[in-house]
Amino acid sequence: MREILATCVELDSLAVTTYRALSEHCSDEDLASVFDQLAHEEESHVIWWQELLDAWDQGLIPDVVNDPENLLQDLRQVRDDVLGSLPDDLSALTPAQMVELAAHLEFFMLDPVFAELLELTEPGRTGHHREAYARHVEQLVGAIERNHSADSLARFLARVLKRALRDNVMLAAYATHDPLTGLFNRRGLISHLKQWISWAHRYERPLMVLLVDVDEFKRVNDEHGHAVGDYALECIAGALRDSTRRSDLIARYGGDEFAIVAPETDAEEYTALAQRILSSVRDIHCPNWDGAPVPLRVSVGGAVLSPRGAYSERAIDALLAGADSSLYEAKNSGRDRAGWPVLVTGTEADR
Repeated sequence: MREILATCVELDSLAVTTYRALSEHCSDEDLASVFDQLAHEEESHVIWWQELLDAWDQGLIPDVVNDPENLLQDLRQVRDDVLGSLPDDLSALTPAQMVELAAHLEFFMLDPVFAELLELTEPGRTGHHREAYARHVEQLVGAIERNHSADSLARFLARVLKRALRDNVMLAAYATHDPLTGLFNRRGLISHLKQWISWAHRYERPLMVLLVDVDEFKRVNDEHGHAVGDYALECIAGALRDSTRRSDLIARYGGDEFAIVAPETDAEEYTALAQRILSSVRDIHCPNWDGAPVPLRVSVGGAVLSPRGAYSERAIDALLAGADSSLYEAKNSGRDRAGWPVLVTGTEADR
């Protein structure tokens, strides 16, 4: 993981150096201004990756990738492609050649590996860094479109960049999201949960995990059909979004089970959050084929991490097991309710 983050720092540092040189030597003032802005943005990207690298060196973040060797190999190939595209003397390039070089650079840097890393290293669903990368590319595309004719090579490269950006986002989403609800899938959940647990330990802040299970979902499918059942799951996903914060992470954990990661949330806040979820689901209007409403209810269980000591991946199992135990209590007590939250400490997670 360290080599992966170090290579990301290296790549964005290389981009900073390149854009600085292009800005200094470009005779077109508009393009020079764009290159200067791109250099500033790349500097912020370097800071982001460097902070992650420093946190890794301090033991504050976990390994969030499943196949680090192949990922590192892909990143090194991107680095070699970038280095191979750079001429020895950037000052000798014309503005048109500079634009082509920048387009090539961003094309290589839009490899799907970066989108997946951003998905897995940015907890929550804010998408701040992913959106920043998108704006970064759009700036260059805009400069190309302002300064080149529709039939030019540069405009063609701009189209390639826009398509690569779109495909990049889609590929990352397919890897970490559930296609039916648009929520994170189990892989996305576990990767983000690793990050949130490490951050909870880093700042000694509580972290809550909730499991939400649809009550008698088999009956919904049997009586109304699987199409209505799928629509019901989409409606419940929407209700969960409405009843949680933007910083919370929601995932489809199984067929009819959802998981929520709520940072900065302790046991005292659990009841209010669980009741919002229960009420939001009760208010869902989910019609069947003849327009009659299909009543939907859920049961909720939760566990709260009170971090102590160093990060441990065992905390993931302890949190999920605790939330599952709480959920089991809610089911056994009559459904459509929340079980008592289970408290998990770092000490217990290490046993």
